[in-house]
Amino acid sequence: MYKKFTLEELTNIQNDFIPHLYKIIQQEKCQGVNDFFKIAFREGNELYYLDKNQISFKISLKEQTISMMDEVDKIELEMPIDQKGGLQSLLIKYLSKNQRQSWQKPIEQILMDEFTQGGFRKMLGKPYLVYDIETSLIPDDQNLKNVEYYIGYSMEEDNEGKMHYQCIMKADLPAFVDKMLQFDGYIVGFNQLYFDNPVCIYNINGTEEQIKTLNDKSLDLYLFVQQMTGKRMGLNKISEALIGVSKNLEGGGASVESLWNEWKATQDDKVLKKIQAYCKNDVRMTALLFFYFLHFKKLYIEGEEYLYDIATFLQYAQVMEKKMDTASLRNQALL
Repeated sequence: MYKKFTLEELTNIQNDFIPHLYKIIQQEKCQGVNDFFKIAFREGNELYYLDKNQISFKISLKEQTISMMDEVDKIELEMPIDQKGGLQSLLIKYLSKNQRQSWQKPIEQILMDEFTQGGFRKMLGKPYLVYDIETSLIPDDQNLKNVEYYIGYSMEEDNEGKMHYQCIMKADLPAFVDKMLQFDGYIVGFNQLYFDNPVCIYNINGTEEQIKTLNDKSLDLYLFVQQMTGKRMGLNKISEALIGVSKNLEGGGASVESLWNEWKATQDDKVLKKIQAYCKNDVRMTALLFFYFLHFKKLYIEGEEYLYDIATFLQYAQVMEKKMDTASLRNQALL
């Protein structure tokens, strides 16, 4: 998965594209961008640079549009050829700074700055709640009624405009489910239409009608990506690629099972805190991914760019496939 940026976005977002490009320009012993492009397109409209026998940078020219793909940082810059001066200015700006952090921000910080400034306070006038749960493994019969709820976390904006997290232990689940059922807003999650919502309801001996009530107000980011691109990808893969934030437990959700069994046997608070930290981080990743989709309104995956508006986002995040393989969907979402 790649991040596709405009020249303006590349200016503001922390990345290694410009340092990598500058290294190549130095290797070619060019004075700047104009000289470099003359060399790059001297014998054709496409050029590849290798590092240890692996493609590290690709440059192409098609119909007066230059495309440069940094295979190391997984970034593509596409711009009209007449914007070469803007790229040269960006290169000079980079050279004038000893540390690029002084003029660029990580995507995570850009999204959080927008959140603290009120940019994601509501979704079409409604509040939202982000949540994630940890459970036992799916049984062979794929019956979600036999999946045991372990722990969950939710995130809402508090009265001061900050992220407020809540740990939801099993004893807290009935009250939390009731809160979601009564919530007048959107329930945001990752694969919650097929998994988190029904598992929560089944673990309090709820009804199919309650599952439908939750699903009707849910925005499922996993389904949004799947409906938008036709590809099934896990939270960790998408978050790492788009935001640079990853899971904080080796083995991901699959490791929770053994940790939970260890905690039940030992009642060791340190083990429980590992599970809590993992689940809380998943909620933060989900929230940041939600903000990313609202902010950029585009996805760039395997050479294809997908643009959308908020109406399309809402539609695709609420559409359930007619057929499903619960275990397959859950395993994909855990990656």
